[in-house]
Amino acid sequence: MFRVLIADDEKSVIRSLSESIRWKDMGLEVTAMVSNGYDALEAAKSQSIDIAILDIRMPGINGLELCERLKKERESIQIIIISGYAEFAYAEKAIQYGVQGYCLKPLDYGQMTRALKRAVNNLEKYFHVAIHENILEVLEGRDEGQIKEALERAGFFQREYFVAVSLGEKSIPGLTDGGIVINLSRRQWGYLMIHNRIEQRKAQLLEQNDWNGIGYLPAPVVLEQLYGALEECLSRAFHHFVVRDCRICGQIDETGANKWLEEMHRDIKEEKWEHITGLLKRIQREGTGDFTVRNSMKLCNMFFSALQLKEDGTEYYIYSIEQLVSEYGTLHNMLEKLLEFAQESGRNAMTDGKFSNATFMQLIQYVDENYQKDISLTQVAGALYMSPNYVSKLFKKGIGTTFVQYVTQKRVEDARALLTATDMPLADIAVDVGFNDYFHFIKTFKKLTGLTPGQYRKQN
Repeated sequence: MFRVLIADDEKSVIRSLSESIRWKDMGLEVTAMVSNGYDALEAAKSQSIDIAILDIRMPGINGLELCERLKKERESIQIIIISGYAEFAYAEKAIQYGVQGYCLKPLDYGQMTRALKRAVNNLEKYFHVAIHENILEVLEGRDEGQIKEALERAGFFQREYFVAVSLGEKSIPGLTDGGIVINLSRRQWGYLMIHNRIEQRKAQLLEQNDWNGIGYLPAPVVLEQLYGALEECLSRAFHHFVVRDCRICGQIDETGANKWLEEMHRDIKEEKWEHITGLLKRIQREGTGDFTVRNSMKLCNMFFSALQLKEDGTEYYIYSIEQLVSEYGTLHNMLEKLLEFAQESGRNAMTDGKFSNATFMQLIQYVDENYQKDISLTQVAGALYMSPNYVSKLFKKGIGTTFVQYVTQKRVEDARALLTATDMPLADIAVDVGFNDYFHFIKTFKKLTGLTPGQYRKQN
């Protein structure tokens, strides 16, 4: 919501204005009501006012002088003058300052509403800036100078921003007021905000059903921290994976989960499947409240790194939070599935078996036809009526690589072709080739090619 200041030395005018206008319907909130020019100037500065409704004659600083000073302080501020004097000189001067309305007393609230709508329209045009497709790459570099330059080209000059991420088909309009919206991926939206719109609008947001989760940081971050802050907010937006009814998450604590992970790591390293099974049961009984979605992903990858023939520890069975949520739905379901696999391993149910060329070709054909989708080892194994361990062994025996390596290589090859032959936005390319996590796409592409996607496109 945009923030409104009302300044008039007549209390009855302030009360009438605050009660007679349908502020929320226009995305407005009256955050300051004062009776003199000095207080109006202070409120406008301290509260980052977007729209100021000013009486032309007030004690201290009059409305016209205040117009000039406010415009110097904040170029985007929209000003509406109210006056009991129908004098041309006043109106002419107000127009020179770019005011959105000159409303005479007694006030016509239809006229005031029209002036407010013009002000809102101007603010939306001022702040709604199309973001260049490489903004995430600029942020990823964490170079304060480059980030500052990119944001200033887009019309933003702040050194600190509040950061949030929402999940849904569309971005949330109220969060883009006075800030930047970035399409991170399908159904993922990042926000760089001048004000903490989440905490300001939390009650209203919870009444809406057109988004699935919001993660945010309560405090602003400096420019070089923006990229990491977006990653952090994305994980918080998925906190409903752990706490079913958590739709807005601003704080998480990972210390408790780290203790569980340390114990799991020791047991997995020694392949103590009996201990692993017991530990998973303990987590189910008493440890789920310690976890975040990010810790859940670490636990899942840690478990499968032992199950899948000691795959390279730098690879990930689950590479994105969205993939984790898509595969298991909730932490409870994930733990049930891991427990099932652990018990099978403890009983030595998974054996090498006999490998046939026909079976291997069937596996490769399926992966080649589906790698651009959100597939995982367990999903592929289920589709072909095999165990995950058996699929992993087929890859190792057949082509000497892992399932993760094979799928990743295919996706990066596709991305290179699209970067060279098309002008598709990077976020769209990431999704089209099978990466539903833009952050992971940039890191993986750079790891395999030595360049970020944007750098690769420039050089090819």
